[in-house]
Amino acid sequence: MNLATNANCPVCCKEMQFHWETLEVPYFGEAMVIAGVCSCGFRNSDTILLTQKEASRYTLEVTAVEDLDARVIRSSSGTIRVPELGIDVEPGYASESYISNVEGVLDRIEDIVAFATRSAREAGNVESTRRGEAILEKIDLVRKGQFRLTFVIEDPLGNSAIASKKAVKSPLDV
Repeated sequence: MNLATNANCPVCCKEMQFHWETLEVPYFGEAMVIAGVCSCGFRNSDTILLTQKEASRYTLEVTAVEDLDARVIRSSSGTIRVPELGIDVEPGYASESYISNVEGVLDRIEDIVAFATRSAREAGNVESTRRGEAILEKIDLVRKGQFRLTFVIEDPLGNSAIASKKAVKSPLDV
């Protein structure tokens, strides 16, 4: 299905056109992709998954550098947990779906922790700075194969996964 609608740009208030298209997306199933570009340069896009599966949890023990290549499929309803780092990436209002690998997800986490650590350092928060530095050090050790961690993705709609022979799928109680 292809559809076009018009709406006012939230930046300049001119009329802009949005294109709606349904696609079959590998790992995710049927999805509605919505995209609009205004003449002022404002862009907006969203992907809405139209399928729902069984609530699930995937767990991957990252014990070697090769495990960083495991494919991660995260839907906008997926929560990523890395207990050894004390990290939970929970879905929110503007959560995006993406396909990456474990290393790519760790890169995203690293960027956020590095920003938070710099902010804590500038604010003089010694405890938060130390915690951030410890997390960044562990991420570096994981990349070198010198620190093991557990990588978990939970999705009440069942649209997230870890595509690896080592990953264990289990039902998620919701």
